[in-house]
Amino acid sequence: MVAPKRKSDNPILRLGATIAHQHHEHWDGSGYPNGLQGNQIHIAGRISAVADVFDALGSDRCYKKAWPIDAIVDLFKQHRSTQFDPQLVDLLLENIDQFNEIRYQFPD
Repeated sequence: MVAPKRKSDNPILRLGATIAHQHHEHWDGSGYPNGLQGNQIHIAGRISAVADVFDALGSDRCYKKAWPIDAIVDLFKQHRSTQFDPQLVDLLLENIDQFNEIRYQFPD
């Protein structure tokens, strides 16, 4: 049996690996797995972090109910420049109605 290839030349797979590896890093360096901070975190990882939390908080799960949009907005305001890229938080909040509308086009 051939061992699986650990690195790919496919740019889509490489980007997916970067996102998987970096979307838990925090803007202030307090995240994991490598404690990257600011622009050390690939833009795709920073965008995915915002999208992942926005979706997770706004969705019902077997262990929790969806948060109301006002509570989600408050969390992003609270964690702007600590957990999340401040420019991305600003973009989210400036366009929150559109993001929320898109989210509800694809219900859980």
